[in-house]
Amino acid sequence: MSYTALYRKYRPTVFEDVIGQDHITETLKNQLKSGRVGHAYLFTGSRGTGKTTCAKIFARAVNCLEPVKGSPCGKCKTCQALASASDIDILEIDAASNNRVDEIREIRERVKYPPVNGKYKVYIIDEVHMLTDSAFNALLKTLEEPPEFVIFILATTEAHKLPATILSRCMRFDFRLVSIELLAENIKKIFKAEGKKYEEEAVRYIAGAGEGSVRDSLSIADMCLSRSEGKLTLSDVLDVLGAADRGKIRSLTESILTGNAREILVKIDELVSLGKSVGRIAKDVLLCARDLLAIRTGAESLVIDTAENIAELKELAASAGEEELAAVIRLLGSTDSEIRYSVSPKIVLETACLRAGKLVGDDSDVLAARIARLEKQVETLIANGVSAPARAAEKQPEPAPAAEQTPDDRSIWGRLITYFRKNGPMNVYSLLCNAHDVTADGGIISVCPDTDAEFLQFSDAETQSQLTRALAEMGLNFTFNIVKRDSKPDMDSEIDRIKKMIAGGKAKLNITR
Repeated sequence: MSYTALYRKYRPTVFEDVIGQDHITETLKNQLKSGRVGHAYLFTGSRGTGKTTCAKIFARAVNCLEPVKGSPCGKCKTCQALASASDIDILEIDAASNNRVDEIREIRERVKYPPVNGKYKVYIIDEVHMLTDSAFNALLKTLEEPPEFVIFILATTEAHKLPATILSRCMRFDFRLVSIELLAENIKKIFKAEGKKYEEEAVRYIAGAGEGSVRDSLSIADMCLSRSEGKLTLSDVLDVLGAADRGKIRSLTESILTGNAREILVKIDELVSLGKSVGRIAKDVLLCARDLLAIRTGAESLVIDTAENIAELKELAASAGEEELAAVIRLLGSTDSEIRYSVSPKIVLETACLRAGKLVGDDSDVLAARIARLEKQVETLIANGVSAPARAAEKQPEPAPAAEQTPDDRSIWGRLITYFRKNGPMNVYSLLCNAHDVTADGGIISVCPDTDAEFLQFSDAETQSQLTRALAEMGLNFTFNIVKRDSKPDMDSEIDRIKKMIAGGKAKLNITR
Protein backbone atom coordinates (compact mmCIF):
# COMPACT_ATOMS: atom_id res chain seq x y z
CA MET A 1 0.00 0.00 0.00
CA SER A 2 1.15 3.53 -0.72
CA TYR A 3 2.20 5.68 2.20
CA THR A 4 0.10 8.74 3.11
CA ALA A 5 1.97 11.79 4.41
CA LEU A 6 1.14 12.81 7.97
CA TYR A 7 -0.21 16.22 7.00
CA ARG A 8 -2.72 14.50 4.68
CA LYS A 9 -3.47 11.59 6.95
CA TYR A 10 -4.24 13.83 9.92
CA ARG A 11 -5.83 16.77 8.09
CA PRO A 12 -8.75 18.06 10.22
CA THR A 13 -12.25 17.22 9.03
CA VAL A 14 -14.10 19.33 11.63
CA PHE A 15 -13.48 22.82 13.01
CA GLU A 16 -12.64 21.45 16.47
CA ASP A 17 -9.49 19.77 15.11
CA VAL A 18 -8.10 22.96 13.55
CA ILE A 19 -5.39 24.30 15.87
CA GLY A 20 -4.40 27.89 16.55
CA GLN A 21 -7.27 29.53 14.59
CA ASP A 22 -10.05 29.70 17.17
CA HIS A 23 -10.84 33.31 16.26
CA ILE A 24 -11.80 32.11 12.77
CA THR A 25 -13.38 28.72 13.43
CA GLU A 26 -15.69 30.11 16.13
CA THR A 27 -16.88 32.89 13.82
CA LEU A 28 -17.57 30.48 10.97
CA LYS A 29 -19.44 28.07 13.23
CA ASN A 30 -21.58 30.90 14.59
CA GLN A 31 -22.43 31.99 11.04
CA LEU A 32 -23.50 28.45 10.19
CA LYS A 33 -25.60 28.12 13.34
CA SER A 34 -27.37 31.43 12.72
CA GLY A 35 -27.75 30.92 8.99
CA ARG A 36 -25.92 34.17 8.17
CA VAL A 37 -23.62 32.72 5.53
CA GLY A 38 -21.86 35.15 3.21
CA HIS A 39 -21.39 34.74 -0.52
CA ALA A 40 -17.63 35.54 -0.69
CA TYR A 41 -14.82 34.86 1.78
CA LEU A 42 -11.11 35.66 1.73
CA PHE A 43 -8.81 33.40 3.77
CA THR A 44 -5.32 34.87 4.01
CA GLY A 45 -2.22 34.03 6.03
CA SER A 46 1.12 32.18 6.00
CA ARG A 47 1.48 28.78 4.39
CA GLY A 48 0.34 25.72 6.30
CA THR A 49 -1.89 27.54 8.78
CA GLY A 50 -5.19 25.94 7.71
CA LYS A 51 -6.69 28.17 5.00
CA THR A 52 -7.63 25.43 2.52
CA THR A 53 -8.53 23.02 5.32
CA CYS A 54 -11.00 25.47 6.85
CA ALA A 55 -12.40 26.23 3.39
CA LYS A 56 -13.14 22.52 2.79
CA ILE A 57 -14.67 22.05 6.24
CA PHE A 58 -16.84 25.14 5.73
CA ALA A 59 -17.91 23.93 2.26
CA ARG A 60 -19.10 20.61 3.71
CA ALA A 61 -20.65 22.24 6.79
CA VAL A 62 -22.95 24.58 4.79
CA ASN A 63 -24.32 21.53 2.96
CA CYS A 64 -24.48 19.11 5.92
CA LEU A 65 -27.99 17.95 6.80
CA GLU A 66 -27.20 17.39 10.49
CA PRO A 67 -24.25 19.65 11.48
CA VAL A 68 -22.68 19.08 14.91
CA LYS A 69 -21.87 22.37 16.68
CA GLY A 70 -21.32 24.03 13.34
CA SER A 71 -19.10 21.28 11.92
CA PRO A 72 -20.11 18.68 9.30
CA CYS A 73 -21.31 15.40 10.75
CA GLY A 74 -19.60 13.29 8.09
CA LYS A 75 -22.37 10.69 8.26
CA CYS A 76 -25.34 12.11 6.39
CA LYS A 77 -25.86 11.30 2.71
CA THR A 78 -24.81 14.81 1.69
CA CYS A 79 -21.51 14.63 3.62
CA GLN A 80 -20.79 11.23 2.09
CA ALA A 81 -21.64 12.46 -1.39
CA LEU A 82 -19.45 15.54 -1.01
CA ALA A 83 -16.57 13.34 0.17
CA SER A 84 -16.58 11.25 -2.99
CA ALA A 85 -14.12 11.90 -5.79
CA SER A 86 -16.92 12.45 -8.30
CA ASP A 87 -18.48 15.36 -6.38
CA ILE A 88 -19.02 18.50 -8.47
CA ASP A 89 -20.53 20.77 -5.82
CA ILE A 90 -17.22 21.63 -4.10
CA LEU A 91 -14.70 22.75 -6.69
CA GLU A 92 -11.11 23.53 -5.72
CA ILE A 93 -9.25 25.56 -8.32
CA ASP A 94 -5.50 26.28 -8.31
CA ALA A 95 -5.14 29.85 -9.58
CA ALA A 96 -1.39 29.38 -10.02
CA SER A 97 -1.97 27.08 -13.01
CA ASN A 98 -5.46 28.30 -13.99
CA ASN A 99 -4.94 32.03 -13.94
CA ARG A 100 -6.05 33.03 -17.44
CA VAL A 101 -9.23 34.89 -18.22
CA ASP A 102 -10.63 31.87 -20.11
CA GLU A 103 -10.71 29.72 -16.95
CA ILE A 104 -12.56 32.44 -15.04
CA ARG A 105 -15.06 32.86 -17.87
CA GLU A 106 -15.70 29.12 -17.68
CA ILE A 107 -16.46 29.50 -13.97
CA ARG A 108 -18.89 32.31 -14.77
CA GLU A 109 -20.76 29.94 -17.07
CA ARG A 110 -20.78 27.06 -14.59
CA VAL A 111 -22.10 29.06 -11.61
CA LYS A 112 -25.48 29.31 -13.38
CA TYR A 113 -26.18 25.63 -12.69
CA PRO A 114 -27.50 24.67 -9.21
CA PRO A 115 -25.76 22.15 -6.94
CA VAL A 116 -26.45 18.44 -7.35
CA ASN A 117 -26.03 17.01 -3.84
CA GLY A 118 -26.20 19.89 -1.36
CA LYS A 119 -27.68 23.31 -0.83
CA TYR A 120 -24.65 25.30 -2.01
CA LYS A 121 -22.07 25.05 -4.75
CA VAL A 122 -18.73 26.19 -3.29
CA TYR A 123 -15.76 27.42 -5.35
CA ILE A 124 -12.42 27.38 -3.50
CA ILE A 125 -9.84 29.37 -5.47
CA ASP A 126 -6.39 28.74 -3.99
CA GLU A 127 -3.44 31.13 -4.53
CA VAL A 128 -5.93 33.63 -5.94
CA HIS A 129 -3.30 36.38 -6.09
CA MET A 130 -1.83 34.58 -9.14
CA LEU A 131 -4.78 35.53 -11.35
CA THR A 132 -4.09 37.98 -14.15
CA ASP A 133 -5.67 41.43 -14.24
CA SER A 134 -8.04 40.30 -16.96
CA ALA A 135 -9.05 37.27 -14.91
CA PHE A 136 -9.76 39.45 -11.87
CA ASN A 137 -11.92 41.72 -14.01
CA ALA A 138 -13.83 38.70 -15.32
CA LEU A 139 -14.38 37.41 -11.77
CA LEU A 140 -15.42 40.75 -10.31
CA LYS A 141 -19.07 40.90 -11.38
CA THR A 142 -19.74 37.27 -10.52
CA LEU A 143 -18.06 37.69 -7.14
CA GLU A 144 -20.19 40.73 -6.37
CA GLU A 145 -23.60 39.23 -7.25
CA PRO A 146 -23.35 35.43 -7.55
CA PRO A 147 -26.42 33.19 -7.64
CA GLU A 148 -27.90 32.56 -4.19
CA PHE A 149 -26.66 28.96 -4.19
CA VAL A 150 -22.98 29.85 -4.89
CA ILE A 151 -20.25 30.64 -2.33
CA PHE A 152 -16.74 31.76 -3.25
CA ILE A 153 -13.79 31.15 -0.90
CA LEU A 154 -10.56 32.81 -2.01
CA ALA A 155 -7.32 31.65 -0.35
CA THR A 156 -3.96 33.43 -0.62
CA THR A 157 -0.69 34.03 1.18
CA GLU A 158 -0.34 37.50 -0.37
CA ALA A 159 -3.56 39.43 0.09
CA HIS A 160 -1.82 42.72 -0.71
CA LYS A 161 -1.59 41.64 -4.36
CA LEU A 162 -5.36 41.47 -4.73
CA PRO A 163 -7.20 44.44 -6.31
CA ALA A 164 -9.12 46.62 -3.89
CA THR A 165 -12.31 45.89 -5.81
CA ILE A 166 -11.95 42.16 -5.00
CA LEU A 167 -11.05 42.78 -1.34
CA SER A 168 -14.07 45.01 -0.81
CA ARG A 169 -16.46 42.24 -1.88
CA CYS A 170 -15.10 39.55 0.47
CA MET A 171 -15.42 38.77 4.14
CA ARG A 172 -11.76 38.60 5.20
CA PHE A 173 -10.25 36.18 7.75
CA ASP A 174 -6.55 36.42 8.66
CA PHE A 175 -4.95 33.13 9.71
CA ARG A 176 -2.20 33.40 12.32
CA LEU A 177 1.03 31.49 12.75
CA VAL A 178 0.54 28.67 15.26
CA SER A 179 2.47 28.77 18.55
CA ILE A 180 5.23 26.28 19.30
CA GLU A 181 3.25 24.89 22.22
CA LEU A 182 0.23 24.04 20.05
CA LEU A 183 2.41 22.57 17.30
CA ALA A 184 4.26 20.42 19.85
CA GLU A 185 0.99 19.11 21.32
CA ASN A 186 -0.26 18.26 17.84
CA ILE A 187 2.97 16.38 17.01
CA LYS A 188 2.83 14.47 20.29
CA LYS A 189 -0.75 13.38 19.59
CA ILE A 190 0.25 12.15 16.12
CA PHE A 191 3.37 10.37 17.38
CA LYS A 192 1.24 8.63 20.01
CA ALA A 193 -1.19 7.52 17.32
CA GLU A 194 1.73 6.26 15.23
CA GLY A 195 3.29 4.46 18.22
CA LYS A 196 6.49 6.53 18.11
CA LYS A 197 8.42 7.28 21.30
CA TYR A 198 10.17 10.63 21.56
CA GLU A 199 12.14 13.06 23.72
CA GLU A 200 10.42 16.29 24.72
CA GLU A 201 13.31 18.36 23.35
CA ALA A 202 13.03 16.58 19.99
CA VAL A 203 9.33 17.38 19.63
CA ARG A 204 9.81 21.00 20.68
CA TYR A 205 12.62 21.43 18.16
CA ILE A 206 10.43 20.03 15.37
CA ALA A 207 7.68 22.44 16.39
CA GLY A 208 10.14 25.35 16.39
CA ALA A 209 11.52 24.34 12.99
CA GLY A 210 7.97 24.46 11.63
CA GLU A 211 8.02 28.24 12.20
CA GLY A 212 4.29 28.47 12.90
CA SER A 213 3.18 26.23 10.01
CA VAL A 214 1.23 23.07 10.88
CA ARG A 215 2.00 21.50 7.52
CA ASP A 216 5.75 22.25 7.71
CA SER A 217 6.00 20.86 11.24
CA LEU A 218 4.21 17.64 10.20
CA SER A 219 6.45 17.30 7.14
CA ILE A 220 9.51 17.46 9.41
CA ALA A 221 7.88 15.02 11.84
CA ASP A 222 7.23 12.69 8.92
CA MET A 223 10.93 12.62 8.07
CA CYS A 224 11.87 12.05 11.69
CA LEU A 225 9.56 9.04 12.05
CA SER A 226 11.92 6.95 9.93
CA ARG A 227 15.13 8.26 11.50
CA SER A 228 15.37 5.60 14.20
CA GLU A 229 13.51 2.51 15.32
CA GLY A 230 13.64 3.48 18.97
CA LYS A 231 13.02 6.76 20.75
CA LEU A 232 13.37 9.92 18.68
CA THR A 233 16.09 12.12 20.15
CA LEU A 234 17.09 15.73 19.61
CA SER A 235 20.27 14.54 17.92
CA ASP A 236 18.16 12.56 15.43
CA VAL A 237 16.13 15.65 14.59
CA LEU A 238 19.26 17.74 14.09
CA ASP A 239 20.64 15.11 11.72
CA VAL A 240 17.41 15.02 9.73
CA LEU A 241 17.37 18.80 9.36
CA GLY A 242 21.07 18.97 8.51
CA ALA A 243 21.74 21.22 11.49
CA ALA A 244 25.30 21.49 12.81
CA ASP A 245 26.43 20.25 16.20
CA ARG A 246 25.22 22.67 18.89
CA GLY A 247 28.65 22.83 20.52
CA LYS A 248 30.36 23.81 17.25
CA ILE A 249 27.76 26.47 16.50
CA ARG A 250 28.09 27.84 20.01
CA SER A 251 31.88 27.93 19.63
CA LEU A 252 31.59 29.82 16.31
CA THR A 253 29.17 32.30 17.89
CA GLU A 254 31.62 32.88 20.74
CA SER A 255 34.41 33.61 18.25
CA ILE A 256 32.18 36.16 16.53
CA LEU A 257 31.37 37.83 19.84
CA THR A 258 35.08 38.07 20.69
CA GLY A 259 36.00 39.25 17.19
CA ASN A 260 38.60 36.49 16.65
CA ALA A 261 38.97 36.49 12.84
CA ARG A 262 41.23 33.43 12.64
CA GLU A 263 38.90 31.26 14.71
CA ILE A 264 35.87 32.42 12.71
CA LEU A 265 37.43 31.28 9.42
CA VAL A 266 38.74 28.00 10.83
CA LYS A 267 35.43 27.03 12.46
CA ILE A 268 33.34 27.88 9.39
CA ASP A 269 35.69 25.75 7.27
CA GLU A 270 35.35 22.87 9.74
CA LEU A 271 31.54 23.01 9.63
CA VAL A 272 31.45 23.18 5.84
CA SER A 273 33.87 20.26 5.57
CA LEU A 274 31.41 18.18 7.61
CA GLY A 275 28.87 18.66 4.82
CA LYS A 276 26.72 21.27 6.56
CA SER A 277 24.82 23.69 4.37
CA VAL A 278 26.19 27.23 4.42
CA GLY A 279 22.68 28.61 4.69
CA ARG A 280 21.94 26.25 7.57
CA ILE A 281 25.13 27.31 9.40
CA ALA A 282 24.15 30.97 9.09
CA LYS A 283 20.67 30.21 10.40
CA ASP A 284 22.03 28.14 13.30
CA VAL A 285 24.41 30.94 14.35
CA LEU A 286 21.51 33.38 14.11
CA LEU A 287 19.36 31.12 16.33
CA CYS A 288 22.22 30.70 18.79
CA ALA A 289 22.61 34.48 19.10
CA ARG A 290 18.85 34.75 19.54
CA ASP A 291 18.91 32.11 22.31
CA LEU A 292 21.74 33.96 24.05
CA LEU A 293 19.74 37.16 23.85
CA ALA A 294 16.67 35.39 25.26
CA ILE A 295 18.71 34.08 28.20
CA ARG A 296 20.36 37.45 28.70
CA THR A 297 16.97 39.20 28.90
CA GLY A 298 15.40 36.61 31.22
CA ALA A 299 13.31 34.83 28.56
CA GLU A 300 14.97 31.44 29.01
CA SER A 301 11.66 29.62 28.49
CA LEU A 302 11.84 30.52 24.78
CA VAL A 303 15.05 28.50 24.31
CA ILE A 304 14.47 25.00 22.88
CA ASP A 305 17.42 22.83 23.89
CA THR A 306 18.65 20.24 26.35
CA ALA A 307 19.37 21.22 29.95
CA GLU A 308 23.08 20.65 29.37
CA ASN A 309 23.21 22.91 26.32
CA ILE A 310 21.17 25.60 28.05
CA ALA A 311 23.66 25.61 30.94
CA GLU A 312 26.51 26.20 28.47
CA LEU A 313 24.52 28.93 26.73
CA LYS A 314 24.03 30.64 30.09
CA GLU A 315 27.79 30.64 30.65
CA LEU A 316 28.37 32.26 27.26
CA ALA A 317 25.49 34.72 27.73
CA ALA A 318 27.06 35.97 30.95
CA SER A 319 29.98 37.44 28.99
CA ALA A 320 27.91 38.82 26.09
CA GLY A 321 25.99 42.07 26.11
CA GLU A 322 22.51 42.57 24.67
CA GLU A 323 23.78 45.18 22.19
CA GLU A 324 26.53 42.87 20.90
CA LEU A 325 24.03 40.04 20.34
CA ALA A 326 21.54 42.38 18.67
CA ALA A 327 24.32 43.58 16.34
CA VAL A 328 25.16 39.98 15.32
CA ILE A 329 21.48 39.14 14.74
CA ARG A 330 20.96 42.32 12.74
CA LEU A 331 23.85 41.57 10.37
CA LEU A 332 23.48 37.80 9.90
CA GLY A 333 19.72 38.12 9.55
CA SER A 334 20.16 40.10 6.34
CA THR A 335 22.44 37.60 4.53
CA ASP A 336 19.89 34.88 3.70
CA SER A 337 19.13 35.93 0.12
CA GLU A 338 22.76 36.84 -0.54
CA ILE A 339 23.91 33.36 0.52
CA ARG A 340 21.12 31.70 -1.45
CA TYR A 341 21.97 33.33 -4.78
CA SER A 342 25.74 33.76 -4.44
CA VAL A 343 28.19 31.79 -6.58
CA SER A 344 30.32 31.37 -3.43
CA PRO A 345 28.05 31.07 -0.39
CA LYS A 346 30.91 30.13 1.94
CA ILE A 347 32.74 33.41 1.28
CA VAL A 348 29.53 35.33 1.86
CA LEU A 349 29.10 33.59 5.24
CA GLU A 350 32.75 34.18 6.19
CA THR A 351 32.49 37.86 5.28
CA ALA A 352 29.24 38.26 7.20
CA CYS A 353 30.68 36.62 10.33
CA LEU A 354 33.88 38.69 10.13
CA ARG A 355 31.84 41.87 9.73
CA ALA A 356 29.69 40.83 12.68
CA GLY A 357 32.80 40.30 14.79
CA LYS A 358 34.19 43.69 13.80
CA LEU A 359 30.80 45.32 14.31
CA VAL A 360 30.70 44.03 17.87
CA GLY A 361 33.99 45.80 18.53
CA ASP A 362 33.35 49.00 16.58
CA ASP A 363 29.61 49.66 16.77
CA SER A 364 29.01 52.93 18.60
CA ASP A 365 25.92 51.59 20.35
CA VAL A 366 27.87 48.56 21.51
CA LEU A 367 30.76 50.68 22.78
CA ALA A 368 28.35 52.99 24.60
CA ALA A 369 26.71 49.99 26.23
CA ARG A 370 30.09 48.61 27.32
CA ILE A 371 31.03 51.92 28.89
CA ALA A 372 27.68 52.06 30.67
CA ARG A 373 28.20 48.54 32.05
CA LEU A 374 31.70 49.38 33.27
CA GLU A 375 30.44 52.52 34.96
CA LYS A 376 27.71 50.51 36.64
CA GLN A 377 30.27 47.94 37.86
CA VAL A 378 32.45 50.70 39.29
CA GLU A 379 29.44 52.21 41.07
CA THR A 380 28.62 48.80 42.53
CA LEU A 381 32.18 48.32 43.77
CA ILE A 382 32.21 51.75 45.37
CA ALA A 383 28.83 51.14 46.99
CA ASN A 384 30.11 47.86 48.45
CA GLY A 385 33.25 49.54 49.75
CA VAL A 386 35.59 47.37 47.69
CA SER A 387 36.65 49.87 45.07
CA ALA A 388 39.86 48.74 43.43
CA PRO A 389 40.98 52.31 42.70
CA ALA A 390 40.43 53.18 46.35
CA ARG A 391 42.61 50.28 47.51
CA ALA A 392 45.30 51.27 45.05
CA ALA A 393 45.19 54.84 46.33
CA GLU A 394 45.64 53.62 49.90
CA LYS A 395 48.85 51.83 48.92
CA GLN A 396 50.35 54.88 47.21
CA PRO A 397 52.85 56.86 49.33
CA GLU A 398 51.87 60.40 50.21
CA PRO A 399 53.47 63.06 47.98
CA ALA A 400 56.50 64.82 49.40
CA PRO A 401 56.01 68.33 50.84
CA ALA A 402 56.68 71.27 48.54
CA ALA A 403 59.92 72.13 50.33
CA GLU A 404 61.30 68.65 49.62
CA GLN A 405 60.55 68.82 45.89
CA THR A 406 63.68 69.43 43.85
CA PRO A 407 62.63 68.94 40.24
CA ASP A 408 64.97 69.52 37.37
CA ASP A 409 64.09 72.44 35.01
CA ARG A 410 63.88 70.21 31.98
CA SER A 411 62.00 67.38 33.73
CA ILE A 412 59.22 69.58 35.07
CA TRP A 413 58.84 71.39 31.75
CA GLY A 414 58.85 68.06 29.90
CA ARG A 415 56.10 66.76 32.17
CA LEU A 416 54.01 69.85 31.45
CA ILE A 417 54.48 69.42 27.70
CA THR A 418 53.49 65.73 27.94
CA TYR A 419 50.40 66.62 29.97
CA PHE A 420 49.10 69.10 27.41
CA ARG A 421 49.97 66.82 24.50
CA LYS A 422 47.65 64.18 25.95
CA ASN A 423 44.95 66.40 27.42
CA GLY A 424 45.08 69.62 25.38
CA PRO A 425 44.39 72.31 24.52
CA MET A 426 46.84 72.22 21.65
CA ASN A 427 47.50 75.98 21.61
CA VAL A 428 49.00 75.73 25.12
CA TYR A 429 50.96 72.66 24.07
CA SER A 430 52.49 74.58 21.12
CA LEU A 431 53.25 77.55 23.38
CA LEU A 432 55.17 75.37 25.84
CA CYS A 433 57.13 73.67 23.04
CA ASN A 434 58.33 77.08 21.76
CA ALA A 435 59.51 78.29 25.18
CA HIS A 436 63.22 77.59 25.96
CA ASP A 437 64.25 80.05 28.69
CA VAL A 438 62.78 78.28 31.74
CA THR A 439 64.02 77.97 35.35
CA ALA A 440 62.50 76.33 38.45
CA ASP A 441 63.62 77.55 41.88
CA GLY A 442 61.99 77.96 45.28
CA GLY A 443 58.57 76.74 44.15
CA ILE A 444 58.50 79.22 41.23
CA ILE A 445 58.69 78.41 37.55
CA SER A 446 60.06 81.39 35.62
CA VAL A 447 59.42 81.59 31.91
CA CYS A 448 60.93 84.22 29.64
CA PRO A 449 59.12 84.08 26.26
CA ASP A 450 61.14 84.87 23.16
CA THR A 451 58.62 87.30 21.67
CA ASP A 452 56.12 89.85 22.88
CA ALA A 453 53.31 87.82 21.31
CA GLU A 454 54.28 84.73 23.31
CA PHE A 455 54.55 86.86 26.46
CA LEU A 456 50.96 88.04 25.92
CA GLN A 457 49.82 84.43 25.38
CA PHE A 458 51.49 83.25 28.61
CA SER A 459 50.01 86.21 30.47
CA ASP A 460 46.45 85.44 29.31
CA ALA A 461 44.15 84.56 32.25
CA GLU A 462 42.83 81.40 30.55
CA THR A 463 46.36 80.11 29.87
CA GLN A 464 47.39 80.86 33.47
CA SER A 465 44.35 78.92 34.73
CA GLN A 466 45.15 75.90 32.55
CA LEU A 467 48.80 75.86 33.63
CA THR A 468 47.86 76.10 37.31
CA ARG A 469 45.32 73.29 36.96
CA ALA A 470 47.85 71.08 35.19
CA LEU A 471 50.41 71.56 37.97
CA ALA A 472 47.80 70.72 40.60
CA GLU A 473 46.73 67.52 38.79
CA MET A 474 50.38 66.44 38.52
CA GLY A 475 50.88 67.03 42.25
CA LEU A 476 53.44 69.82 41.78
CA ASN A 477 53.22 72.75 44.20
CA PHE A 478 54.61 75.51 41.96
CA THR A 479 53.53 78.94 40.73
CA PHE A 480 54.31 80.62 37.44
CA ASN A 481 56.31 83.78 36.89
CA ILE A 482 56.23 85.22 33.39
CA VAL A 483 59.26 87.44 32.70
CA LYS A 484 59.24 89.92 29.82
CA ARG A 485 62.42 89.95 27.79
CA ASP A 486 64.19 93.38 27.48
CA SER A 487 63.60 95.18 24.18
CA LYS A 488 66.43 94.78 21.71
CA PRO A 489 68.20 98.04 20.59
CA ASP A 490 67.43 99.58 17.20
CA MET A 491 70.72 98.76 15.45
CA ASP A 492 70.10 101.09 12.49
CA SER A 493 69.63 104.07 14.82
CA GLU A 494 72.73 103.16 16.79
CA ILE A 495 74.85 102.96 13.65
CA ASP A 496 73.62 106.35 12.47
CA ARG A 497 74.38 107.87 15.87
CA ILE A 498 77.92 106.44 15.87
CA LYS A 499 78.57 107.67 12.35
CA LYS A 500 77.58 111.19 13.32
CA MET A 501 79.81 111.11 16.39
CA ILE A 502 82.82 110.00 14.37
CA ALA A 503 82.22 112.50 11.59
CA GLY A 504 81.89 115.45 13.98
CA GLY A 505 84.85 114.45 16.14
CA LYS A 506 82.79 115.19 19.18
CA ALA A 507 83.15 111.77 20.86
CA LYS A 508 85.33 108.75 21.07
CA LEU A 509 84.21 105.20 20.52
CA ASN A 510 85.18 102.83 23.34
CA ILE A 511 84.85 99.14 22.73
CA THR A 512 85.23 96.88 25.74
CA ARG A 513 85.75 93.24 25.19
